[in-house]
Amino acid sequence: MDIFRNYTFTWWQVGLLKLALLSLGIAIGAYCQAAFAPYVTVLAVLGLGLGAYIGWISFKQR
Repeated sequence: MDIFRNYTFTWWQVGLLKLALLSLGIAIGAYCQAAFAPYVTVLAVLGLGLGAYIGWISFKQR
C-alpha cells in the first residue's frame, strides 16, 4: 500500500474535505475547550501563518 502517491481531486471534493476538517475542528474545540484555552493565541497565529503560506504558494504556482 502506497500512501504517498499522487491524488487528483475535483474542486467540490476538496471543498468537502475542508468542510469535514472544519467540522471536526469545531467539534474537538467545543468538547475540549478548557484544554486548548491557554494556547488560543499560538494556535491562531499558527493557523493564519500556515494558511497565508499555502495561499502564497498556490497563487505563486499559477
